[in-house]
Amino acid sequence: MASVAGYFAGAVALLGTLWKVLMDRGRRCDPALHYGYACGALIGAGMAVSAPATAPALAAVVPDPSHLTLVADQLKVAASGALAMMAYSTWPAATARRAVRWQTVLTAATVVSSIAAFVAAAPVREGSAIGVSGAGRPILAAYVALFAVHTAWCLAVFGFLIGRCARCLPPGVLRLGLRLMALSALAGLLWTADNLHDLANILAAGRENGAESRVSAVAGAVCVTLGFAGATASAWADWAGRVRAWHDHRRLGPLWSAMRAALPEIELVTSERLFGGGRGRGRADVRFALYRRIIEIRDGQLTLRPHLHPAVPLWVGEFSGPAGAEELAAVVEAAAIAAALEAARAGYRFPVGPGGGCVPHPVAADVHEEAAWLVKVAAAYTGSPAVAHVRGRVRRELGRAAARR
Repeated sequence: MASVAGYFAGAVALLGTLWKVLMDRGRRCDPALHYGYACGALIGAGMAVSAPATAPALAAVVPDPSHLTLVADQLKVAASGALAMMAYSTWPAATARRAVRWQTVLTAATVVSSIAAFVAAAPVREGSAIGVSGAGRPILAAYVALFAVHTAWCLAVFGFLIGRCARCLPPGVLRLGLRLMALSALAGLLWTADNLHDLANILAAGRENGAESRVSAVAGAVCVTLGFAGATASAWADWAGRVRAWHDHRRLGPLWSAMRAALPEIELVTSERLFGGGRGRGRADVRFALYRRIIEIRDGQLTLRPHLHPAVPLWVGEFSGPAGAEELAAVVEAAAIAAALEAARAGYRFPVGPGGGCVPHPVAADVHEEAAWLVKVAAAYTGSPAVAHVRGRVRRELGRAAARR
């Protein structure tokens, strides 16, 4: 369990960092991003090295397994230092530079002191644990204390500064991402608290669990996952927006196809494919295609106004059972479109003109709201019995009108 959690956290950190680097190519150089990349790479490597299964796997390469503990701990120290530097980058430039220099000195001193204490303690690996003699206990305890204090300080700085930035932002994806990162710092403090258990074991029995314990590994995995979820929140939101636009575009398809078949002039572009008609296009066109489809449907509704039957709302009300106001409005709008399309195909215009109930339902001036409403209308157009009833009634009425001519 501890190895799985450790390797999972390491994979999330390393692959997430690589993905973030690739996403940020060509953007403005930001020191906070560089510190974030360094933190992700270092913590990922540290989690992988400290997993219990790593020592047996590298036994032929690293003769003294205790060295893996030292390497993993110092990778984590450097990662926590980079995390604090990333938080300091939210300050004004001059103040941030001073704070980063101070943090660099503190982290370097911690690494040097920790290595010296570890070498002086001369621990011996005993399975997955590290043991020291009586004289080495306080030295190894000092080593663990240095690691815990430095890491806790950096996590506290990061959580406080990033949390303060989140409170200053309006609700949105950026605020959510910063809050997730602040929560990752809290999980990191719980992860670091496991060192208190190691300290007690060293002082009492001269033994430390050299690899990640189950609790520590799980806390580390939660910390890393929350951190990278927050750091990449804008990318996930963008991806989710593309998926939603693609889904809405497809759901509007039957309604749009019916209107385009009767009114081919509503299609704005016909000479290129919807999703990626040219070089450099592709996924970026998904939301534009949805926007275009909404415009074309609305243009079709305007074109169909002379063909709207004034009795459609009455017919829908007679046929439909009890329904909510919004659901009924969607059915009425879909039925009005269906009836108007039948009249347009027959070349028939109603001299009375559309009634007030045929006016499209008012929607907020927002693409998402517009798409959500038209998806309801499209669903009613294809699946509502009331719409089918209105369509059939208009056909019969138009047939009788044609017979009288």
